[in-house]
Amino acid sequence: MSYLVLARKFRPTTFDEVIGQDHISQTLKNAIKEDKVAHAYLFSGPRGTGKTTMARIFAKALNCKEGPTTEPCGKCQNCIEIAKNQSIDVMEIDAASNTGVDNIREIRENVKFGATSSKYKIYIIDEVHQLSTGAFNALLKTLEEPPEHVIFILATTEQHKVPITILSRCQKYRFRLLSTNEIAKAIKNIAQKDNFEIEDEALKIIINASGGSMRDALSLLDQAISATTGKITEEYIRNLMGLLPKEMISKTIDYIAQNDVESIIKVCKQVYEDGYNVLQFARDLRDHLRQLMIFSINPEISDVSSEDKKLYDRQKVLFPISRFIRMGNLISKALEEMKWHDQPRILLELYLLKMAEPYYNVAELIYKINELGKQTISSIPNLKEVKIEKVNISNNVPNGVEEKEQVEENTVVTMAESFDYDLMGLWKEIVVEFSRKHPMSAQTLKDATVKELNANTFQIAVPSSLSLNMIKMHLETIQKLMTRKSGREIKVSMVLNEIAQKGGIVKEDIKIDAEEYSNKEKFIVVEDFKETAKTAVPSKIESIANKFGGKAVKKEKNNVAFSNKETITEGNFDTESEE
Repeated sequence: MSYLVLARKFRPTTFDEVIGQDHISQTLKNAIKEDKVAHAYLFSGPRGTGKTTMARIFAKALNCKEGPTTEPCGKCQNCIEIAKNQSIDVMEIDAASNTGVDNIREIRENVKFGATSSKYKIYIIDEVHQLSTGAFNALLKTLEEPPEHVIFILATTEQHKVPITILSRCQKYRFRLLSTNEIAKAIKNIAQKDNFEIEDEALKIIINASGGSMRDALSLLDQAISATTGKITEEYIRNLMGLLPKEMISKTIDYIAQNDVESIIKVCKQVYEDGYNVLQFARDLRDHLRQLMIFSINPEISDVSSEDKKLYDRQKVLFPISRFIRMGNLISKALEEMKWHDQPRILLELYLLKMAEPYYNVAELIYKINELGKQTISSIPNLKEVKIEKVNISNNVPNGVEEKEQVEENTVVTMAESFDYDLMGLWKEIVVEFSRKHPMSAQTLKDATVKELNANTFQIAVPSSLSLNMIKMHLETIQKLMTRKSGREIKVSMVLNEIAQKGGIVKEDIKIDAEEYSNKEKFIVVEDFKETAKTAVPSKIESIANKFGGKAVKKEKNNVAFSNKETITEGNFDTESEE
């Protein structure tokens, strides 16, 4: 008799023997017990999780000579023929090689005839997603209303490729990947029955390589048994699968933590010269980083052997969680690109050097910058002493006499604390900066009137509804500019001029002509008539002229300073002197 591989030799024969799919086994057994067997089923899930095995067991349970039963005998002719795939009433069809419409038409013709020696004629279509669109369409009517003696069991690893019209006609069961403990328990039982030994570390390597597929795990185990007659050891499995020594992987992690670029390049060279697969090296490094990250979070939930705990205890403090995430992303990206690169070694070196670069957490940097800013402000020398006058008005003081109490404090006066500032100058700066980013809407701001309702509230009045709608689009920008320029949190509202007139107390009302905001930066104050006398200029006018880099000259006409004929070019300030 020819040799049977472990996956076939130890294939489950009853519902209870199927590993990890109890939710499906129990549902099918209940359907058999209560005589509620459907006409079509769809088994979907990853490879090697028991879809075809479950379909055969279900077929045996329905066609057993003692059935339908939840426990097929496995000894009657029907059970034996189904197990050997020799039954003419249970037909397994590979959809990958029978994709055409003609194959489905043949099934449609055959379903008219009853089963020969069984109760049901059962069609098991494996990898059903491989059928063509025409074949699916040909199957629709038969699948929805088959004869009472026909049952369809469809199996697929890619359910999303099956048309929704097919899915809606089937009872759907999703098979899940097997856990580490489930595969380990099954392999240990097989080892006991088949008389071979395997080390726990070797078993872990096989389980991790299987990816939750029982068939993949048994295939790797079969390969190990065929190549050795003794105990299956960790070293043997690592050599068999082309895995790198643990010491090389752990040293690479240390070199990355130390930013030792020379040693990293030497490791890559050693991997290449020793004949190891660079892709496998990247995979081993990725898996080690993952285990190290989980171990640093909680050692109890990590899958680390007792022998490796000392190594993981030492390396878990090398990186913060954020850097583990960054390195994991980099090595995963490297693996993805290395598969299609003509020189994967070069990519591996580049990504390892990038992983070794100094890493800075952005959140920590922002926090440190903020703290440094606070320390800088608090350490400014020679703070100006400011006298603050506190006014107490007492009802007992006759004729409203005020008593002033002077209090001296060491404080820093900012715009946020002092409300005595040039509102017109502030508004000019805002309009100029706004004009740079929004030149089309700037003219509307130039025609607007700004009112200060209180220390933290400003009102902008515009002449028309069209202007109001245009400026409202930039309300947030204007509010941010005023907050930044004034140094305190400012709230801005926008109204029409006629609405603004009905407002409350207005501290200042400023309208700035458009001519003020030409592209010139220097403003000059001049006269348009001949100076008749050299007299002192009022301090208010002089301060305004100095602010804009100009010169203020006073002329008198009928004892009135700055007559109506006077013009202020490039500034256009309508200001009267007070004498």
